[in-house]
Amino acid sequence: MGVPAPAEGLVVAGYDGSPASQRALAWAAGVSHSLGDALKIVHAVRLVPSREGYAVRPLSPSLETVAETLVGAPSMWAGRPLARSRVRAVHAFGRPAEELVNASMTADLIVLGTRGRGRARSALIGSVSSAVAAHAYCPVVVLHGLGRHERGALHGVPVPGPGREVVCAVTAAGDDGHAARVERIVSAAATVADGCSAPLRLVTVLPGADVHSGKGPAGQAIPYAVDALTDRHPGLDVAVQSLHGDPVSTLARSSRAAGLLVVGAPHQGGIGAVLAGTPAYRIVHDATCPVMLVR
Repeated sequence: MGVPAPAEGLVVAGYDGSPASQRALAWAAGVSHSLGDALKIVHAVRLVPSREGYAVRPLSPSLETVAETLVGAPSMWAGRPLARSRVRAVHAFGRPAEELVNASMTADLIVLGTRGRGRARSALIGSVSSAVAAHAYCPVVVLHGLGRHERGALHGVPVPGPGREVVCAVTAAGDDGHAARVERIVSAAATVADGCSAPLRLVTVLPGADVHSGKGPAGQAIPYAVDALTDRHPGLDVAVQSLHGDPVSTLARSSRAAGLLVVGAPHQGGIGAVLAGTPAYRIVHDATCPVMLVR
């Protein structure tokens, strides 16, 4: 009996036609290409009243158009064309958060956009991203639909690569459960960084107003076994850094030029958690780079 082939990786992108979802799709396409994963584009369909009863709300550009763009229209898509056999676009009839959480059961990553920047506004139009982040079965990546990207949203998206590092927030050590959570967070960050040939920077933010930072192997207050990480990913360029200050603003400032910022996901979702100022949601809405939330 032969050895079974490894399961194909899958990146799922939520799409609703908005500039934010177009940016999310561009990021998902670039990362899926680098990781060698298949890409599934999910549009949670909204039915609107019509003379015949109900009809599907039209998208612009349509789901079929964006899928075709990714496999061979370089004038619209700035990234490398994807293999047609590895791109699938589907309409899902249901609530967006529920459909994306269901899709996460077989995915390695869920990628979606959010249109809000302020926390109060995100409670109204960013509740899908917060609900998916809190309940998904895999890591969730969230991108903003920033105004400067609204035209030509498939261009200019920061994707991890040799010139775009992955930044991973590592918190101080706690009990065994905390250690396991840190391991999941760092492992997810390392997988993306390694697959995209991007450097990985592990950052711990300590309280205090004085700023002290330094990259280097030993001596840093990074509560993680870096040697074990490089053993698992021999070609991965790993740096460590300690910073002082408010965790949210410090991480947002430190990751401005990154292709991805990786943090722990909150344990709850919805409007209440967003308005309560959960640190993970504050980071999502303050950071200017894509943010991955890992449970």
